[in-house]
Amino acid sequence: MAWRTTISTVPLTVLLIICISFPFRSDGAQKVTLQLERFEQIGGAHFVDSSQLRVRKFNRTAFVLNGTFALLTDIDGSYEGAVKVAYSNLGNNQFNEYPMKLARKRFCDMLVTEYVEYQFIWRNCTNMPYIEQGTREFCPFPKGVYWVRDLIPDASFVPRVVPTGLWRMTWMLLLPGEQVAAQFAFYFRITKEF
Repeated sequence: MAWRTTISTVPLTVLLIICISFPFRSDGAQKVTLQLERFEQIGGAHFVDSSQLRVRKFNRTAFVLNGTFALLTDIDGSYEGAVKVAYSNLGNNQFNEYPMKLARKRFCDMLVTEYVEYQFIWRNCTNMPYIEQGTREFCPFPKGVYWVRDLIPDASFVPRVVPTGLWRMTWMLLLPGEQVAAQFAFYFRITKEF
């Protein structure tokens, strides 16, 4: 009798394993897409003028960041930068801070670490400086007029565990003493396909 019970549970176990793993591809990969929704500058008009930077519809399925921005002062080692991320569970612009962030650090240090690591996202779509891997110091970030042309962000940097929905990524430029010089908010929607 015990032998018959074992035989009948084997097909159920196999069926359960197939049902659990069916929604995922055999290699476990999912296609993550990131669609821009809007861009806002919050304060700091005396540091950066991004009034000509817009998110626009590129074709029926893609939105791009397009336009120019003017950096009105060199950003030297006295400035700090940070990135915070917030998630709107219902997609209704009621955002909750997410534990994913780039901690506050000296802006020049951020340029040779995070900027270098993620510059592949905007490399062929802008005239912002390209910093070689292994550069130890890149300071100051030079003032000037920078253009962004048809930037569709590559979503390969988004971890698979990040939930789908509406997101806000806030880049902050900070002066010494906790004073916020400027903030830039990027709103985007993350979707996943199996």
